[in-house]
Amino acid sequence: MTTVFLSFFGISISVSLVVAVLILLTLFLNRRYAVKWKYLIWIFLALRLLIPLSGANREFMMDTVSETKLQAGPESEENHEGAQNGITIPSGRILVEIPTEMTTPITAQSGKSNIGITMLELMTFVWMAGSLIFIALHFVSYFHYKRQVIKTGRAVRDTYILRQMSERKRELQIRRTIRVIEYHKAASPMIIGFLKPVLVLPKGNYSAEELFFILRHELVHFKRGDVCFKLLFVTANAVHWFNPFIWIMQKEAAVDMELSCDEQVIQGAGYAVRKAYTETLLSMLHKQCAGKTVLSTQFYGGIKIMKKRFRNILIKSRKKSGVSVLICTVILTISLGMLSGCSVVKEETGKENTENEEIENGNMGEGSEQSEREAVPTEQASAVAASADDSTSENTIMLTFFREGEQEQKQAKLVTGDGYAIYLPEDEWQPEGPDRWRMTVNEQVRIWIGHFGDGPMDLLNQKLENDGYVTVEEHVRRKQEGDLIYYVRLKEYEHDMWQIFYCYPAEAEEGWGRELPVIADTFSLLMETDDEKNKSPEAAGEYLSPEDCQEIRTIVDEFSAAYFAGNRDVIKKFLAGSYEGEMDTFESTGTISDLTVKGLADDDRKEIENGRYVVSLEFRDSTCEDMFLYITVILIREEGSWKIQFYGLEG
Repeated sequence: MTTVFLSFFGISISVSLVVAVLILLTLFLNRRYAVKWKYLIWIFLALRLLIPLSGANREFMMDTVSETKLQAGPESEENHEGAQNGITIPSGRILVEIPTEMTTPITAQSGKSNIGITMLELMTFVWMAGSLIFIALHFVSYFHYKRQVIKTGRAVRDTYILRQMSERKRELQIRRTIRVIEYHKAASPMIIGFLKPVLVLPKGNYSAEELFFILRHELVHFKRGDVCFKLLFVTANAVHWFNPFIWIMQKEAAVDMELSCDEQVIQGAGYAVRKAYTETLLSMLHKQCAGKTVLSTQFYGGIKIMKKRFRNILIKSRKKSGVSVLICTVILTISLGMLSGCSVVKEETGKENTENEEIENGNMGEGSEQSEREAVPTEQASAVAASADDSTSENTIMLTFFREGEQEQKQAKLVTGDGYAIYLPEDEWQPEGPDRWRMTVNEQVRIWIGHFGDGPMDLLNQKLENDGYVTVEEHVRRKQEGDLIYYVRLKEYEHDMWQIFYCYPAEAEEGWGRELPVIADTFSLLMETDDEKNKSPEAAGEYLSPEDCQEIRTIVDEFSAAYFAGNRDVIKKFLAGSYEGEMDTFESTGTISDLTVKGLADDDRKEIENGRYVVSLEFRDSTCEDMFLYITVILIREEGSWKIQFYGLEG
């Protein structure tokens, strides 16, 4: 539902721009054009507000078109590259950037399981609740008022009124049956009811002239379907209740509905008839506007609006057709809608699928997974990575996988590491360390790469078995720890062995459990260039020695003890000369537990990058036990020993 909310939010913004322009031009449009054209514009905008098709969906459609191009094109490398170049999504869009914090789960512990909800999901819930409450209040009010009218009103049996009613219906070519009820609490005449319309008259005596204009006015409303359009405006306002411009639009639409109805009632009439019509309206001003309902043609609007109606009725100049204004508004609205959207739509689509991934296909076995995995196109990473100068290449492919029995596709970008390459879906993954990535919308979903080198396969299998992994296929191992499922896929090359690890929540078997194997299968080795082969071992990279690991662990342990104790004097002796900033300490009244040092485990690469090494401290605070906290520590060598260049607390 977050995708639907973001789509409606983008539509709301684009339509608001059009509404603002129309409000600024109201005086000009009312003087120059017939009001019915502006009324038609409001109807079109209300329809647009209820159609969840925006620039966010446009990106999805462009991906679909791109996929069709790739599948239908030639298989040669040259044509494939041309097809990729031809699917670039145009820029120049109005993007509503959703902050990353809004898509970060706020975890709450319930029993033994963690429940996570993002700020965006919370906003979606508030939006849905507000819309349902809004529409419910209006419908309850409507049905209550209609029930009172039917229950306490009196059916009109006056032959003169019924004859006038029949004549007006014949003039307007209306064939449907419309009951006429006199209701003493009615503030003004109105049409009420969608399937069984009722014309409600306030109790009183009406002259022949007043009755003529009252019946004609309400029947014009009926013939045009204004009651249904009122429902359309209320529904649009309910969906976009958070937008003040839509409230203004509904109010303006109600006024223009009356003005356009007045124009049709007096169409072709002389000044005397127009004046008589205004006198009929004036006679209604003294009535109180109590007990009214939005879902009817009842209207008052106050003295200011009545004066506006009088001027519009008595004006002598002939107004122009506003069809050009209507066409321009339609083009502008559609253009703004297709150019607007939200930047996290793809992330939210993945998130929404994750929430539903345990509903069906629960009995699909591991044996069927291999037939579901497919990468389009199957381009060797070693061929495309030879020309890459950075760790991330601009090459992309379409990943195809099955989620909950339905085929899905995502555009993935090539990511290169030390001797390997893998494709990760765009804008969904972020690095958390060397050769490690995690999902931006769910930090429990991770991928990391391990390199075993040319060691014996039996030794690797024994190590994995000691770690709790069991064999499920020839080169696939699996284990479960609590609510998390871990997989490792073994890639055996000549004198080389690689491991692709990934994990996800157990409840997401039909979601991430289908997508992650497809990502893992895109792993391949980079093809070394002659320059790379001739590089010295020192140039290939530097790694921590066992002595370095022991020294860093000692530093981190003593530093963390001083950090939690608030001892700045001890912290100072671990800081590098290049350290800048305040010496922060942990301020909390809670108890620290589950303290773990990450980055020094046996299966970590321990690669020194640009003379720096990064470790993190994971821990819990009793004041917020439902989440882990992290301290990032960056160390550098200084005067023959390791020193802390930076440290900081993360949520």
